[in-house]
Amino acid sequence: MSCLAIEDQISDDAMLTTTQAGKLVGRPAVSVRMAILNGALHGERQRDYWLVRAGDVRAWSARARRYRSQPRLPAPRTDEVASLLEEYGSATSEEVAKFLQVHPGNARKYLALLGLEGRAERRPDGQWALCERRQDSGEGAA
Repeated sequence: MSCLAIEDQISDDAMLTTTQAGKLVGRPAVSVRMAILNGALHGERQRDYWLVRAGDVRAWSARARRYRSQPRLPAPRTDEVASLLEEYGSATSEEVAKFLQVHPGNARKYLALLGLEGRAERRPDGQWALCERRQDSGEGAA
């Protein structure tokens, strides 16, 4: 027995509420309502709700852009901080903040991330420096 998806069972001429239409195309009902109000999707007003044709909703969804609900967070700038520490030898979080033109709290966060990765360490004087790479070269005293 084959299993058909719900969207395959709804004909293009079926009239749907905005909630049903949103579920049909995997979008929030508010996006369907906004498309109707902006003229991108034809809808018929029925007292307290809108009705739209399933075929119109599918066509709108195929051409409409999808927006992320949350903005993407910027990637931590740890590589930039590591390059800065490599170039200058050491720096305080305040110096990193000024150089990168970021909030001091973000500079502390980048440095802490480098510390967690084992790439940098905070010295007792408050300066951060890259950790020396330890190589097991196998050289021994002969």
